[in-house]
Amino acid sequence: MKIELKKNLSLLELSDLVKIIEEQETDIKLVDLSYDERLEFLLDALVQERENRLIERLIRNAGFKYPNACLESLDYDSRQIKKSTIINLATMGFISNATNLFILGPTGAGKTYLSCALGIEACRQTYRVLYIRMPDLMRNFENYRDDIRALTRYRKRIGNYQLLILDEWLNYKVSERDAKILYELFEQRCGTNPTIFVGQYPVDEWHDRLGGGTQADSIMDRIVYNAYEIPTSETNLRKIYDTKRLKKLMDTIEK
Repeated sequence: MKIELKKNLSLLELSDLVKIIEEQETDIKLVDLSYDERLEFLLDALVQERENRLIERLIRNAGFKYPNACLESLDYDSRQIKKSTIINLATMGFISNATNLFILGPTGAGKTYLSCALGIEACRQTYRVLYIRMPDLMRNFENYRDDIRALTRYRKRIGNYQLLILDEWLNYKVSERDAKILYELFEQRCGTNPTIFVGQYPVDEWHDRLGGGTQADSIMDRIVYNAYEIPTSETNLRKIYDTKRLKKLMDTIEK
C-alpha cells in the first residue's frame, strides 16, 4: 500500500481498513477477483473487524467474573439441565422480551459461570451487559448516599444496561433504605431490560430477605411476574472439576 494512501486512511480514522488491505495484499486467492468482488470482500472484512472489536470491548466493560466462560463448554449432564434450554436462552429472546432469569442453588452449583456464559453470549450479540455482585452494587449506592443527584445518575446508568447480572443476590437481608433503592432500580428496568438474579435462596424466601412489608411486595412484583428460573443441580460442580483437575495433574506427574 502506498504511504500517502495509508496516511489518508489513518486521517479518516480508517486504520483498521489499512490493516485489512495489507493482510489481503498477501492473499494470493484474491488476485483473480473483480473490482466489485474485491470491494465486497474488503467491506465484509471491515464490518467483521469492527464488530469483533465492539464485542471485545463489551465483554471487557461488563466486568465478568469469568471472562472466558462460554455456553459451548457447559457440562449438561453434571448440571442436569437440558441442552435445548440453553440453546433457546442463547437466542437472547429473554432480553428482547425483558424476561428476568433466576439461577438459584447451593454453593458450587456453577451458577456464576452459567450467568457469565449467558452474559458473554449476549455481548457477542452486541448487547450492553453488566455483571456485578450485590454487595458491590449496594456499596456503590452507599458511596453516593449524601449526593442525591450522583446516586440517581448511577442508578439510572445501572438501569439502562440491556442485561444486568446480579450475583450473590440477597445473600444477606437488606435494610429499608437499600430496599427503596432496589425498588427504584427495578422499577426502571421492569418491562424494559431484564436482570439475571444469581443466588442461593429460593424465591419464596426473597420477600422476607427484602425486609417484608409493602416495599418488598413492590420489588417482588417487578422482578417475579415475568421471569424464568433456570434449573440447577444440587451437585457441587466445583468439587467435581477440582477432582478432575487434580487427577489430570497426578496423571501428568506420574508419567
